Amino acid sequence: MDELTFELARKEHAKPIEQMRREVAADLTEKLGAGHWSGFTRLPSIRERIMCADPDNLRRMTLYVACHRGLPVGSVAVTTLPPGFWRRNYWREPKASHLGVFNLAVFPRQQRCGVGRFIMNSIERLAFDHGYAYIRLDAYTDDPTSQCFYQALGYDEARRIDVRLVALTLYEKCVGIAVPDPVLYVAESHVQ
Repeated sequence: MDELTFELARKEHAKPIEQMRREVAADLTEKLGAGHWSGFTRLPSIRERIMCADPDNLRRMTLYVACHRGLPVGSVAVTTLPPGFWRRNYWREPKASHLGVFNLAVFPRQQRCGVGRFIMNSIERLAFDHGYAYIRLDAYTDDPTSQCFYQALGYDEARRIDVRLVALTLYEKCVGIAVPDPVLYVAESHVQ
């Protein structure tokens, strides 16, 4: 797909992101049956995420969109703060700085057209530009499409875990020089 742009999500993107997530949830439910993926984020939550974006530091969850001719066709959320179930010892270099990727969604009618690849390549550039060594994410283990997608992009499987009866595969990819996250490193260096 040509003419794609990668942009920080704005308030006018909230409704299309909500619709996209609804369609993706319905598509996954049709393919895989009912599961954790069957839910979706409501419009007020999406609007709040857009208003609280942190594109400079990426410490708060920040939404981005891929647009084709000005219309959103994909979205993703990123942050440097990992969820509690991502234990540091799960990763190749636990102290390395990283950018977490969450809620990657592409309208089903635009899947397999390069939008997801474009978004992930854009996230890799974003991480590199911000000085983060790794991209880290989790994917539903029961979804063979996402498993193949991340592996084809060069992501290495770090571990498989279960979170509240949901099987997840953790993936990571080195996109820069692996240096410790300074906030974590300073905090840990004072612990005896």
